[in-house]
Amino acid sequence: MSSQFLTMTRLLFAGLILLTLSFIQGETIFRIFKNRQDAISLLVFSLVGALAVQLTFLMTIEKFNAATATVLQFLSPTIIVAWFSLVRKSRPGILVFAAIGTSLLGTFLLVTHGDPTSLTISGSALFWGIASAFAAAFYTTWPSRLIARYGTLPIVGWSMLIGGAMLLPFYAGQGGDFVITGNVLLAFFYLVVIGTSLTFSLYLKGAQLICGPKASILSCTEPLSSTFLSLLLLGITFTVSDWLGTLMILSSVILISLDSRRRVITHQA
Repeated sequence: MSSQFLTMTRLLFAGLILLTLSFIQGETIFRIFKNRQDAISLLVFSLVGALAVQLTFLMTIEKFNAATATVLQFLSPTIIVAWFSLVRKSRPGILVFAAIGTSLLGTFLLVTHGDPTSLTISGSALFWGIASAFAAAFYTTWPSRLIARYGTLPIVGWSMLIGGAMLLPFYAGQGGDFVITGNVLLAFFYLVVIGTSLTFSLYLKGAQLICGPKASILSCTEPLSSTFLSLLLLGITFTVSDWLGTLMILSSVILISLDSRRRVITHQA
């Protein structure tokens, strides 16, 4: 399947699942469309958030591999704190400065292996990987007001369904040259139900039970597990520079989480 076709079908089915769960739980899933401003905000989130983050991520995998795609997407926390520092014209703390530095250095090692004259991944893979990080940053920050007003499942469900529908006119008949088999159906079921709907629900539940910084730190297991599974199942090799770059990017997430925790403690005090 092409990345575009897979993104379209993944979003459509995952959106339907999440909206169905929301409806079963008694949510009024159509309420947002009664407010014109919120409906427009949802459309923006569907295009630049849900659709962009899924498509850029799968395009990075298509152009290179899953491990590198996951690691590059974890640049998003650094992008978020840097953006808010610029908007608010506030000087970042030492931990945020350290996070920005380690993320940039980690990306440099990951894509050049320490040689600034050459790239170890294709230019297109690097483009889609960086775009995935920016899309993930937007996806994380934009819908906060909508979620507070209408709930998480309706907003994410509608954004996925609308995002998938946006691709229908272009890729509905361009799935690629593949034959539907039991293995294909099983893989698609895993991607949509377990890899999207269930994973999202589990993360939300975990974030409710523990504080945000702890959730962010625990989420660092995602690129590590992706890397290990790619090594074991797909035969992808990681060099020492790849591992160092990965660990530096993940350490930036931990530093940002520690800075957030410090700010919360200071505010409470």
